[in-house]
Amino acid sequence: MATAQTTSRKKAVLTIKKKYLALKELEEDGVTNTYIAKKYGVPLNTLTYWVKNKIDIITKYESGQYGAKRQKLSSGKYDNIDTAVYKWFINARERNVPISGQIIREKALDFAKQFNIPDFKASEGWLDRWKTRKNVIYRVISGEENSCTPEMTASWKETHLPTILSRYELKDVYNADEFVLFYQMLPTNTYHVKGERCAGGKFSKVRLTGLAAGNALGEKLPMFVIGKSDKPRCFKGIKSLPCQYKGQKKAWMDSEIFTEYVRKLDAKFYTEGRKIVPIMDNCPAHP
Repeated sequence: MATAQTTSRKKAVLTIKKKYLALKELEEDGVTNTYIAKKYGVPLNTLTYWVKNKIDIITKYESGQYGAKRQKLSSGKYDNIDTAVYKWFINARERNVPISGQIIREKALDFAKQFNIPDFKASEGWLDRWKTRKNVIYRVISGEENSCTPEMTASWKETHLPTILSRYELKDVYNADEFVLFYQMLPTNTYHVKGERCAGGKFSKVRLTGLAAGNALGEKLPMFVIGKSDKPRCFKGIKSLPCQYKGQKKAWMDSEIFTEYVRKLDAKFYTEGRKIVPIMDNCPAHP
């Protein structure tokens, strides 16, 4: 007994971008619907549906909200949250405010609370889908180039430094480095609309400068911190600090403060009967 076998044609699912290109070609080149349907591999009734929704497809695609792989115009379950977050996001980026994923998720939760949607979860999955729907990518705003190449330091590392260190025990070999904490600065990375210029605004320069030091055995010296005020209000009533603190009008390390720090360090190790070798970077404030 023979059985009849039927084969169903696989439905072509095109991206919004291809739908847009098909409609623009149909509109501008004056070709027939049959030609466009055959070219893009879709049934005529599918193309007819696109034509019926032409304004919606073209408007939404040209708005830049949809990525190259987006297939549907319809939004997710929480369309009002998605839209509100996107409008807030665009407004923030126009003011060059860096936006991280955590900030987006927290803002989405704020909108969910405003819209009285208690079951909304601003998960990583929601964030990933939102980025895809809204054509948002993650980019670096700024960065620093290397100020010193490996070739410039090779000779020092291979000859001079080993000779100096060979005269000291590991407990007397200290490395010290300065760092700056801009504790009011916004993130330097941000989510960003793909294809648009990624620029940042003016960053806060409120800072603390610190100097951390430790020896080759992992023993650490108390942190040395430089702030703008000699006697910050937050220190009121504090009898002792877990670090050394010094005030400077710009919260910078200068040669006077550095010399004072080194002399105190020298006095400490002199009383212990030790001679140490401190390794620090080259800096005008390090005379």
